[in-house]
Amino acid sequence: MMLPDRIFMRLLRLPYVRTRMLIMLLSLVMFVPLADQLLWRYVYGFINDLSPGTWLIFFVWLGFPDAFNFWVREELAFKRRLILCLGMLCFYVLALGAIPFDPYAYGFQPWIILFGLTAWVAWHGRNAAGITLLLGIDLAVYALHGLASDNLWDYLFDPVMMIVLAISLIRPLMSRRKIRSQS
Repeated sequence: MMLPDRIFMRLLRLPYVRTRMLIMLLSLVMFVPLADQLLWRYVYGFINDLSPGTWLIFFVWLGFPDAFNFWVREELAFKRRLILCLGMLCFYVLALGAIPFDPYAYGFQPWIILFGLTAWVAWHGRNAAGITLLLGIDLAVYALHGLASDNLWDYLFDPVMMIVLAISLIRPLMSRRKIRSQS
């Protein structure tokens, strides 16, 4: 009969389990008090609310890794992830005041953005069902005023999503480079 600690150590050898355990440990660390506030309140000061899409992506990634991998492989090819990441990077650079044009201001009266999203769904909705579902959930939460912000951009993406997207672009390049250097 196996002891619980041996079962736990065997489970930690699996990459999916190890990754999820690390995420759960980091999540618990966020509730450690630092000075007079919990650590997650300091992080909240930097990133604000996470978008509903980010929460849904984390939920699917942690709970259903096979479905997540299928979704990324089928709908989020490298080219589409690159376009999304560059678009978010340009958005944040412009929103921080690089030039007088501020795209974040258009999120308060988002009729043009909503028209563009509707056109995208009409054109690509069948081929990208997961992204269409994410957009639908984000827009439903926006319509219900689920976050403290009234800006549509806060519901569509956030800095955490951009960082994760950038990591997903860099990881395959680094693994290819590692394979080339070993041969």
